[in-house]
Amino acid sequence: ATAPGTPESAGPAVLGVCVALFVAVLLVFGRSVWFDFVDFDDPGNVSENPFVIRGLAPDSVLWAFSHTQVGDWIPLTTLSHQLACQLFGLWAGGHHLINVLLHAATSVLLFLVLRDMTGSLWRCAFVAAIFALHPLRAESVAWITERKDLLSGLFFMLTLGAYTRWTRHPDRSRVWVLVFLALGLLSKTMLVT
Repeated sequence: ATAPGTPESAGPAVLGVCVALFVAVLLVFGRSVWFDFVDFDDPGNVSENPFVIRGLAPDSVLWAFSHTQVGDWIPLTTLSHQLACQLFGLWAGGHHLINVLLHAATSVLLFLVLRDMTGSLWRCAFVAAIFALHPLRAESVAWITERKDLLSGLFFMLTLGAYTRWTRHPDRSRVWVLVFLALGLLSKTMLVT
């Protein structure tokens, strides 16, 4: 076993794992771009919400921070839905594509953070592949409303990575740990646990 922070293998192998994870997520979950909105929570969060449909208008952005959506205060997630509406309108495939790309990025980040923590290449690749392709991830990826889960997961991986770096270099600022954690909490408050 290698010591944490000491790469077992570097360069092309790491890049290859990152590309393989990203492509695997696209292959497994990419078909969701042909799915429609779901009648459960998608109307209230996206497809029938006038503050989301109009995109990133100033009053919509203010609304994202001052109101709850279907019982959740998720302003960053709401902003991401507004951006998706600005880019894709009510074409559900574009909203699904964002979810797929977020999950692919989070899977790659999980691999990189675990590798940074442990120094192991293939063990970390295996764990990240399970996370990337596990059937329990399908709900979060294929349901537009669950963007909150994907965003909070992405920021959680960034928080873990920033924290790991800070523990190795305590003379550096912890600000990135706090920024990424705050962004994750603005995506889904459940991240607090």
